[in-house]
Amino acid sequence: MEFYIYITNDCNLNCSYCSVLLNKEKMAKPQSIQYSLDNLRKFVDDEQKRNNDKYATICFFGGEPTLDIDKIEHIMKKFENVKSYEIKYVLHTNGLLLSSIPHAVVKRLDTVFLSLNYEKIFTKGQISNYFFGITKSLATLKEKKQIPIIGRLTITKDTSLYTQCAILPNTFDYIYWQIDNQEHLEDIENYKENYKKDVSLLFDYWFSFLEKGTILNYVPFLSIVKSLVDNEPSPKNYYCGYGYYSVFIQTDGECYACCEAVESSKHKIGNIYNGINFSDMSIDNKKCLDCLYLKLCGGRCGRMHKDFSKKRINDFCELNIFTFNLFINSLPTIKKLLKSNPDFLEAAYDEHIDYTEQVS
Repeated sequence: MEFYIYITNDCNLNCSYCSVLLNKEKMAKPQSIQYSLDNLRKFVDDEQKRNNDKYATICFFGGEPTLDIDKIEHIMKKFENVKSYEIKYVLHTNGLLLSSIPHAVVKRLDTVFLSLNYEKIFTKGQISNYFFGITKSLATLKEKKQIPIIGRLTITKDTSLYTQCAILPNTFDYIYWQIDNQEHLEDIENYKENYKKDVSLLFDYWFSFLEKGTILNYVPFLSIVKSLVDNEPSPKNYYCGYGYYSVFIQTDGECYACCEAVESSKHKIGNIYNGINFSDMSIDNKKCLDCLYLKLCGGRCGRMHKDFSKKRINDFCELNIFTFNLFINSLPTIKKLLKSNPDFLEAAYDEHIDYTEQVS
């Protein structure tokens, strides 16, 4: 299972991703962890045993979790004698404090997610000190340990998917992006038009490298390739882990099925004291079950189907289907490239794809 632990609800950067996750005007949760780490350890042990799961992922989340790096280190120590299951540690960060993380934490980390603030990359057309600092911090971290870094982008009305991805391959090992996942979005038709243009350009860019034998690790693209070529049936549960294996533990010990709904009773699944229950959270809506693209998108977002209007859901479906068809139309060539390039096949089945929601 995956346990996302909110270390703090504080943040030291107003980034586009956190603005969606954490509306401070509404957030009523404590800023720091209030439960005991003994209770946390017992909860994780119990859930792993109940699900007969030999692998657990613990993700340090926020806010900005590195603002309380001591708490992260204490949690790692609390789990250091686990024998019944294997743990992988993931840090979700804005990257500003990466260079100051102590070696005791770095050596235990398996993956780092870095949410990048697109609006701060450039200053008057030049690379900003913010972005330069991020790259320097990543280099410092890599000197301590060769940790895979996944760049996470939120595509808002003010950002360009193509521009972001084109300048970032040398910064991150993997790049994942998410369409702006708000319930309401102004000027949605213009947003969709721009996204389609960007994703078309990006596909052509990615595909041109692929034909030359170079794989750009764009997670949504690789996920689509994997879904197109494997023999797995359409999923019964959301690829993002909603209502299935992802647990978001807030600072008060309450547990939720989605990181974007850590105040909503509709998505609350229990707490660390009494356990959790995923009920009525599988893919059960007729729209998805009757859709030819279900295998590719995995329902996209469980919270979306509970909270958003049908029209808003259709906006996401339209954008994802547009992207899927780029691959379907090139599938014969993609299959040939898979056969001729073992590295491409390996990339499509890379475990790091599973660390994200996979599709955008």
